[in-house]
Amino acid sequence: MATQDAFLSVSGVGPELAKRVLSPLVEDEAEEEQEVSYELPEHPKFYPTDTNGDPLFLTEDIAQYGDSLQNEESATGDDGRVRVENKGSRLSYYVDKQGSDNDSLDDVDSVSDVSFHSRDDDYETDLEVDEERLLHPERFDRDLTGKEKYIKVCEDMGISPTSYFVKHIQDRELKMKFHGLGPQRMKAISVPLQTNTNIEILNLEGNAIDSDGAICLTKVLKENFFITELLLADNKIGTPGGIALSSMLVDNRNLVKVDLTGNDIGDGAAQGFSEVIMNNKNLKILLLGHNRFEDAGAKLFKLAIADNSTLDVLDLSWNHFSTRGAIYLAEGIQENVGLKSFNMAMAGLGKQGSVAISKALKENRTLLELNISMNRIPLEGANIIAQGIKENDTLKVLKIGSNPFDSDGAMVILETLDGNSNSSINELDFSNIMVKMSFARLQMKLQEERNITIINEGIIPEFPRTNSARLTAFRVDPLGMFKVFAYKAGVDLADVLIPYGDDFTMEVKEFKELIKSLDMGVTDDQIATVARRLNQDGKVYFRTLLDMPDIDEEEIFEYDGVEHQSNGSEVTISLGDSRPVLGPRRATVN
Repeated sequence: MATQDAFLSVSGVGPELAKRVLSPLVEDEAEEEQEVSYELPEHPKFYPTDTNGDPLFLTEDIAQYGDSLQNEESATGDDGRVRVENKGSRLSYYVDKQGSDNDSLDDVDSVSDVSFHSRDDDYETDLEVDEERLLHPERFDRDLTGKEKYIKVCEDMGISPTSYFVKHIQDRELKMKFHGLGPQRMKAISVPLQTNTNIEILNLEGNAIDSDGAICLTKVLKENFFITELLLADNKIGTPGGIALSSMLVDNRNLVKVDLTGNDIGDGAAQGFSEVIMNNKNLKILLLGHNRFEDAGAKLFKLAIADNSTLDVLDLSWNHFSTRGAIYLAEGIQENVGLKSFNMAMAGLGKQGSVAISKALKENRTLLELNISMNRIPLEGANIIAQGIKENDTLKVLKIGSNPFDSDGAMVILETLDGNSNSSINELDFSNIMVKMSFARLQMKLQEERNITIINEGIIPEFPRTNSARLTAFRVDPLGMFKVFAYKAGVDLADVLIPYGDDFTMEVKEFKELIKSLDMGVTDDQIATVARRLNQDGKVYFRTLLDMPDIDEEEIFEYDGVEHQSNGSEVTISLGDSRPVLGPRRATVN
């Protein structure tokens, strides 16, 4: 038992330490009972504050406090800590009797044999909290493209990621036209777009994102300051989506182009977009064509257009304006001092609206391009607009085609342009309007002298009566007349056409080139007419020509000059030359 005590003797510092501190040496019992006195290790000098609470660091003579530390006394308390007290003052502090390695100071012979080590992790440092990072962690996200977020969101929503989006998420211009995203996939795409810093042009045309997708996109554009162009044509966002986007655009300062063409946006969003036009000073291009704005919206747009001086391009074409609404828009242009291009095609100007447009051309000095095509402008309206062109010296492009003033109205406008030497117009568009030969001559003059581009549908042919009769007969029966031309030119259509197609078909272009090379005396327009009559599934089916009965020699006779023979209700039209022509069965009008 004594041997065991020798090997299991422990220091008498307390029950807890006795359980874990063992000594292999035999110790005298008297020594165990002897009270151990400690010499305190030399701690870093501690400089307290004075009784008034004033700091003493670096302000007083530190040496005097070094001397006072030599007069300190210590005593061990009941809790096992050493209390150190200065003799000359009431200051005191405590020192644990346990080292940093959890060894008791009672287990060493003297404090001189103890070494003290300080480690950084022994101290508890009060770090500053980054409140911005804590409150807005998304702003410190390293996933700048948002690819990882997108894949994670798709997994959470149970939809497959769009591979095209993942592949092109780092492009400067993201073109996702007609990918069938819909509102759900638009919501998934919105998450990575919030933090994406690469995409500057976002093209989501034709994806049917609906109003829900548009609302999600507005949240994106409030956070993303890198997207400068937003193209959302043909997405069916409707009036609710238009309201959401217009609300976002009022305060947006990074978008310079917004395309909302063909989205069924109605007058309910007109107030919002009018505020955008008036208040957004950074937006340069706004396209709102092919929507459902009506006269009430046009009245709001009038005030906005008149007040705006920063927007460059505005498109309000193909909406549901009547003549009253078109006049509102024209009155807005009269007072505008900033727009460079304005499109109000299919707005229903009519004669009354032509007066407002003419006044706008006289007063506006910043507009460079105006599109008033398909506006029901009659001949009187063309004369009125010509007066505005006469006094305008800034407009460069005028598109006024597809209006019912025909060749006479086009001629009036062209003559006015010719008389205005100060005019800046370099492009004049009369699409879908046939013009006369006199127009063509003046057009050539302006092209040569002033390098003006003039577009029209073609020249109305001025044929003598003989040719007029020939054309009339061709319109009555183009295929029959075509065979007559072939017969007179000595061309066997079967021998010519069959080698080009065993199935009796050939390409339209190939057919036109072949017939033109045969020199049958038919014009390009007549060849095109025959090709249209024989067209089946995009090709010329010439079997129809071959199945027609051959021309009977008895039915062919000659006429000299232009004659019309009448026999009851039957009228026979001669072609007016000395060669055989089609008889009554082919060229009669009932």
